[in-house]
Amino acid sequence: MKVKSIVLFICSFQLSAQQAGNPPATPVVIDTVKKTEVVPTMPITGNIYSQNAIQITASVTGQIAYIAEPGTPLKPGDVIVKMETISLELQKAEQEALIGRAQTQLDYLQKNLKRQQDLVKAKTISANAVEQTESQRDVAVSDLKVAELRLAQINDQLQRSEIKANFNGVVSSRLRREGETVAAGTVVAGITDMQKLEIRAQVPLRYAGFIQPGQQLDVFAYGVTQKATVKSIVPSDSNRNQSYELRLLFENQNRLTIGQLVSVSVPMYQARESLVVNQDALVLREQGTYVFKVEADNAVKQVQVNAQENVGDSIAIDGELQAGDQVVIRGADNLQNGHKVEIIKEQG
Repeated sequence: MKVKSIVLFICSFQLSAQQAGNPPATPVVIDTVKKTEVVPTMPITGNIYSQNAIQITASVTGQIAYIAEPGTPLKPGDVIVKMETISLELQKAEQEALIGRAQTQLDYLQKNLKRQQDLVKAKTISANAVEQTESQRDVAVSDLKVAELRLAQINDQLQRSEIKANFNGVVSSRLRREGETVAAGTVVAGITDMQKLEIRAQVPLRYAGFIQPGQQLDVFAYGVTQKATVKSIVPSDSNRNQSYELRLLFENQNRLTIGQLVSVSVPMYQARESLVVNQDALVLREQGTYVFKVEADNAVKQVQVNAQENVGDSIAIDGELQAGDQVVIRGADNLQNGHKVEIIKEQG
């Protein structure tokens, strides 16, 4: 009975207030109009690429002895391709023998030259014989140097007959098999770095001027949002594209993968200052878009606005408002100009 009496009292109070022309204040949630720097953006589609996706070419001509299978994980120092080296090893052995012979000949000529120089002092032989031996000694020195350089070339070929990974990656392709003979420069495999990734997207020329290396842009992929840093803007070699390639670096905390599509938010104009309100403040009616500004006496004033760019949960607007004004963001659906409100919560 007591509860029923209270309900009847409230109802009778509201009824008497309405009859007196004073409708009850509507409970609302408000937020503050802010002034901030706004950059209008547009989404462009990009892809995830590896920063290190390279083709492996044979460094020497010969037969392939080993080549890693596609999907093989690699770390620095792991062998990707190994060529047969029997021919090179035989050439090396032959060259070492030639160097030994050239060294022996040089030693003989140096000793002979010293002996002849002593005989010239004793006037036993002519100076002509000494000059001839000196010339032979100089030729032998050159022959030895040439032989040593040839050996260095063979050693270089032996070293390059084994191709090793210089970063963590995965074998992504194999174009030749063991036993095939290939020429130097032939593409035999490909490896891809799965850790160092970048985003590449084609940005229209009209917007490329608003992007600079080092600038941070928003990236969206499968419901996740993160920042990426502009690495470079690569001009196209063809005027048909009317676009530049945008390359961005990012921390892969969302485990994005190579080939995945992403959306990059690029600026359309230079940043400008604008008023922003919570998107929930907008009330759409037949006559236009409005917000309800809360006046000093808790009465609301209906203000027409022009909605512009989204800024996260807020939206840039143009209207008769100032930074610091309070607007209704909850409970505005049935409000009218001059309606009294009761502020039950202030957002932010």
